[in-house]
Amino acid sequence: MKASFVGTLAIPVVATAILAALVQLVVVILVPVVAERDAFARLKPLGEPNVTVLLPRASPTERLAPYADPVLAVSFCRFDLAAGPIRITAPEGRAFASLSMHTQAGQPFYALTDRAATQGVIEAVLATPEDIRALEAQDNEEDPSHDLRVTAPDREGFVMFRVFSEEPSLYARAEEQAKHLSCKAEPIPR
Repeated sequence: MKASFVGTLAIPVVATAILAALVQLVVVILVPVVAERDAFARLKPLGEPNVTVLLPRASPTERLAPYADPVLAVSFCRFDLAAGPIRITAPEGRAFASLSMHTQAGQPFYALTDRAATQGVIEAVLATPEDIRALEAQDNEEDPSHDLRVTAPDREGFVMFRVFSEEPSLYARAEEQAKHLSCKAEPIPR
């Protein structure tokens, strides 16, 4: 009698646990899709494509980027690859700097740190798959391009540049470095 009661109770408990896990999974997957104020929506009104915008320093009252770190000076530029590739350049940081590329949904798809800098500059060419193929077709086999070419999954998105300030007194210097993010059109040689 006791064994049948436990067996009868086990099926609803297991079914409830499975249902709860499925509901949790669906909610986690759907929240980014239905969110109205995602990162791109917050950044879009601040600047035109390919224009660098310095974000305000993070503080308890600043609501542009929730949970932002106040020791990081942050700049961004939106991109729209409909007109062709863009060349992204940023100076290497004094202590640490990172460059990240994000889709319109805010998902990061490529990131670099200042360890990838060459001659003090972090640099990459961001393009659609079609434009990457066009750039590769123009490469000279005798003197190949040394560009880091990144394929963007979407035509629109944004690039974030974060510069670490070791001390509060050095924040202005980190902010000055963050202003030097550049996103410029990169013509495809024809």
